[in-house]
Amino acid sequence: MTHPFHPYSGQCGVCVAKRGNRAGSRWLLRFDDGQICSVPPQWTDAAAPDLEVIAGGGRAVCGLADLLALSEMLAHLMSQKKDTGAKKRKDNYAASVKEKTPQSPWSLR
Repeated sequence: MTHPFHPYSGQCGVCVAKRGNRAGSRWLLRFDDGQICSVPPQWTDAAAPDLEVIAGGGRAVCGLADLLALSEMLAHLMSQKKDTGAKKRKDNYAASVKEKTPQSPWSLR
């Protein structure tokens, strides 16, 4: 396991199965204590090393593609915030409800 933040970082595990899902391929690794973990192959030494991590001297937490995807997601969320601004939500917001003075039921007759 080569991922620096994984609990089994630096330990060797045996690949017991390979699976795939929408996020990509996953490997099931069994470690000495019997625990089985599902990890992407990029977190192991079996995958080709990431050139951005090598260029960053192992200090890179995420790559350029990850940062670009994050900026696109933030831009999308910010555009949604502008479209559904506070003025549109004001009618349903509890703080914008005006208090009414209680009336006596006898004055309504």
